[in-house]
Amino acid sequence: MDSGFRIHRNTGLCDLGSGPATYGLEISMTRYARAMRIEVSHDGEVLPVESEGPITISELLEKLGIPASTVLAVHGDTIVPHTSRIESDISLELIVVSSGG
Repeated sequence: MDSGFRIHRNTGLCDLGSGPATYGLEISMTRYARAMRIEVSHDGEVLPVESEGPITISELLEKLGIPASTVLAVHGDTIVPHTSRIESDISLELIVVSSGG
């Protein structure tokens, strides 16, 4: 059944591609990858670390040459497990733990 309702609109889309291009256009869908910046406070120093992708705190400590068993990682007021995964820019503090008898 025909309702008789019609919409006619000249959008000009039918004319696309009918003439030669007046300028070149290159479209790239490549995503700009920016490294994450991690600032680590340790022994009175701020150690900047960059990572191209997600990294665990254990991997970060290994990269810095700090034995994981000697420090606690703190973000804000929270101690975070060394298995925690860092996925964006962040500042961490490392607190040296002492042991002995």
